[in-house]
Amino acid sequence: MLHNSTHRLPPPSPQSSSEASALRRCFIPDQVTAMPKRDRWDSDDEEDHGVSSSKTAQKDNSSSEKSRHAEVESRPPVTKPRLPVPPPGFQLHNPLLHGCRSVYDSYERLDHLDEGTYGVVWKARDNSSGEIVALKQIKFDNEMTREGFPISALREISVLLALSHECIVTVREMVVGSAHDKVFMVMECFEMDLQAAMKKGPGASVPFAQSEVKFMMHQLLSAMAHVHENWYLHRDVKTSNILVHESGRIALCDFGLARKYEVPARNMTQMVVTLWYRAPELLFGEAKYGAEIDVWSVGCIFGELLIKDAIMQGKGELDQIQKIFTLMGTPTDESWPEFSSLPSSGTFKWKNRVGNELGRRFQTNSFSCTGQTYLDLNGFDLLSKLLTLNPKRRITADKALSHPYFREGVKMQIPSFFG
Repeated sequence: MLHNSTHRLPPPSPQSSSEASALRRCFIPDQVTAMPKRDRWDSDDEEDHGVSSSKTAQKDNSSSEKSRHAEVESRPPVTKPRLPVPPPGFQLHNPLLHGCRSVYDSYERLDHLDEGTYGVVWKARDNSSGEIVALKQIKFDNEMTREGFPISALREISVLLALSHECIVTVREMVVGSAHDKVFMVMECFEMDLQAAMKKGPGASVPFAQSEVKFMMHQLLSAMAHVHENWYLHRDVKTSNILVHESGRIALCDFGLARKYEVPARNMTQMVVTLWYRAPELLFGEAKYGAEIDVWSVGCIFGELLIKDAIMQGKGELDQIQKIFTLMGTPTDESWPEFSSLPSSGTFKWKNRVGNELGRRFQTNSFSCTGQTYLDLNGFDLLSKLLTLNPKRRITADKALSHPYFREGVKMQIPSFFG
């Protein structure tokens, strides 16, 4: 069932579902030693902000240089304490996971589904209900083990707890194994990601129907609008981070790079978003950005759904910039007045182009283009607004849901990814 296309910006509210409450209990120990107040769940300091340090003022010493040297030599050598490395098989009680169920008692592991930077995903069966789920094993390395729980996993869990939507993957609970680094996120099971479905699915050689593309774009924009109205940025929207269900439903996943954003924007790292889906303002060094970077990625995915291939496949940042300007034209003082003030606007050299190739690449009201999905005038207009170079003029996800493309023309149809 599709979400209503009207999205308002409600004030942040606590998660109310029973599953979210149960998951929170897994992360709240009965007794916690008082620590300095610091929110690791939403902290951006490690990545997005430079850490500033102040030098302690040194006091004047009236004693002679000789007496100071004598005093230093008389002191015993000071050794810096080192954190112990847990021996193999050592079971460390992690208070963050107090109360979580055992993975061995609760689930039967079936198949290996996927593996990424932050963990391995397994297909499993719930021993109680028989339901098929996905178990994402959180990846620990030596440094993570010494410091505690991986911050990337904490951030992703925090974001997913705050976002409840049918087109966003959900975390049902956390379960643990016998060792301190055997921690799993229990999630709804999806057969594969959208990129794999386009390349390897039963209908991989056949273009999507226009009605199917319209359905997937509406679901993706619904998820994106929900993320943004809760003041989050995904920062890595791409087809491999969109899961497809056997029912035809899609869901946005992998929120490891997600962050809260503000208006006015604050400085954040520009080294986000996979290159082929990265917005031009990021490529030119913009550090104060907002939801527009996710919308650009959605535009790239729209084009990809039409031809079943990434539309701008740069081999590096300069090549990606050239491909963007070839497709969308080069910025002018009229189309993007703030462009010249971007940090790297004078660093790269590119060929100036008059006009763009978007209309030639995605021809409207023509069935002569073989190997790609038919696109009507409304669809082309939405695509061009999603891929507007100037982020201030780029359409929002919420407004895109109200675009005539979804109201007029062919009706939406659930895609059949698995035949």
